[in-house]
Amino acid sequence: MSDTTGDFLGLSGLEFESRESFISYLDQQYRQEKLTGSFNIIAAVNNLDDPAKFAPLLKQRFNVLEENDDLLRIHTTVDEEPVYSYIFLDNTAPIFLTNANKTDQIPPTIIRFLQETQNVGRLMLSKREIDETRKAIVSEHENVMIPFFSARRSADEPITAQRRPDTERSIQYRANDGLETYREMRYNYGVLPSIMTFECPNQFKFKIKSDGTFVHSKGGLETLWGCLKQEIERVEEVVRYANTGSYEQTESAFISEEEQFTVSRPWAVEIEEGISAEPIKSLPTQLNSSFWEFSVADCYLQPEIRSFEAEVIDDTTQERTTMKTKGNDIRIYPREFTDVDQSLRLYNFISDHFDADCKPKKVA
Repeated sequence: MSDTTGDFLGLSGLEFESRESFISYLDQQYRQEKLTGSFNIIAAVNNLDDPAKFAPLLKQRFNVLEENDDLLRIHTTVDEEPVYSYIFLDNTAPIFLTNANKTDQIPPTIIRFLQETQNVGRLMLSKREIDETRKAIVSEHENVMIPFFSARRSADEPITAQRRPDTERSIQYRANDGLETYREMRYNYGVLPSIMTFECPNQFKFKIKSDGTFVHSKGGLETLWGCLKQEIERVEEVVRYANTGSYEQTESAFISEEEQFTVSRPWAVEIEEGISAEPIKSLPTQLNSSFWEFSVADCYLQPEIRSFEAEVIDDTTQERTTMKTKGNDIRIYPREFTDVDQSLRLYNFISDHFDADCKPKKVA
C-alpha cells in the first residue's frame, strides 16, 4: 500500500490524461461534497528549452512522495513543519495545488522555487487584469457576490478618479454588497483590486490574488478553472513573443574575435490607444513598487512627446533590462540573464500602468 501522507485531496493512486480531466475530477468531488476544505492553486510558467527538465529541477528542491504520470505529490519542510503539495506537470504551465500557509510556508517553498529557477516563472496578475476578470464573472453569473475585496490607489495612479485623485488609498472591504461597493470605489476613487473573492450561492466560492494565487474555498471548480485557464493562455502568448527578443554575440569580419560585441534584440508591447503623458510621468515611482520587484536604475522621461527610456534592475537576479518607446510600442531589450519571470512582470506592469488591452508583439 502506498503512503498517503499529505494526500489532502485523496488523489493517491490516480492518473489523469490531461490538466482538464484532473480539474474535472476535483470539480465533481467538490460538487458532490466528497471533498471539503480550501486549497491554493498556483500556476507556474515553464520556458525551459526542454519542458521535460521541469520535473528534475523540481525534485532537486522537493521530496517526491508519489508520482503517477504527470501528477506528483511533493513534500518539504519550513521551520520543521511539513508542507505538502501536488503538482500537475504541463509543457508550458504546470500547476501547484497546496494547503500550505500562504504567509509562512508558500513563499519560501513554491514561490522561491519559481523565482530562483532559470527559465521558470510565476503567473502573476496585474490589478487591471483582476478587474477584467471581475467583469467577465459578473456578466456570466447574475447572482454572483463579492463578499471581500482588497484594493488600492497610489497618489500618482494613472487611473481616472472622480474625487481627490491625488490621494493615496487602500481599502479592505468585507460585506455582501461588495460588488456594488467596489464599483462605487472604482468609479469615485479610482482604486483597483489586488484580491477579490467571488461567491455564487450553492455553486462556487474562490479568491483571486494579484500574486497569481487562486484560492478554492467551496463548491465546483469550473468557474475558477475557466479564469485560470484564460490567464494561462494570455501568459503563453506573452511568453511566445517575449522569446523573440534575444541577447547574443554578433560576429563581424571587420573586427577581431576578441572585440566581438553583443546585441540586444527587443520584443515589444503595443499600447493600442497610444502612450499618454501621465503614465510616463509616474512610471519611476510606480515601477519601484515592491510588488513588481524592480528598481529603476536610470530613467529619461519626455512626457511632452510621449517618450521614455528606463533601465530597470530585477531585485532578485540583479539583471538589468531596458524599456524604450517607439511610436505606440514599448520595446523591451533583454540582457544575458533576462528571464521569463522578469519579462512577465514587465508586461503586467505595462498592462497595469498604460493599458489593460496592450498586446505583445515581435519587433520586425
